[in-house]
Amino acid sequence: MSDTAFTSAVQAATVPTIGDPLHGGGQGVATLLRQLVIATGADTVVECGARLVLPVAEALRANGRGRVVVCEAPGVRVAKAGAALEQAGLAAYGSLLNVGAGEMLTAVPGPVDLLVLGGPPARFLPVLRLLEPRMLPGAVVVADGVHEMFEPATEFLRHVRDAGNGYVSLPLALGRGLEIAVRST
Repeated sequence: MSDTAFTSAVQAATVPTIGDPLHGGGQGVATLLRQLVIATGADTVVECGARLVLPVAEALRANGRGRVVVCEAPGVRVAKAGAALEQAGLAAYGSLLNVGAGEMLTAVPGPVDLLVLGGPPARFLPVLRLLEPRMLPGAVVVADGVHEMFEPATEFLRHVRDAGNGYVSLPLALGRGLEIAVRST
């Protein structure tokens, strides 16, 4: 499919989003993440972008196990995420790593059950490719903001929507537009 046809097809399939400014991308996004963590029994959740750490940590606490690993370049966001986890009594369910994408693979423990991508969509595919060796079949990828910032997310969307790359993927109109992809191989 040509770039123009791909862009047109995705934009035509995009519907208005639902959500509010609470919990990062909206209450719907936070609820979906809690559901995914509980339903999958995720032990290791990696989040690149500290906006949705609290609903993930809450779900891990409901499961009675697991850890959300927040990977961010050194800065204020990691400190704020840490303070929020501490204040909510969820610090036992979170690890904050001040690492860049290049250090992520060695810093993240074990298999990744759920990957939550936020922030600039241009970094989604490089981060996903770094963590793919740690993602077993059934691992879930949630990319937030792919419809709001479609152009920078195009290569990521091509990757997860191509079944030959080992994913079953679906756009979802929550928050700023989500892409949910499940690792099939």
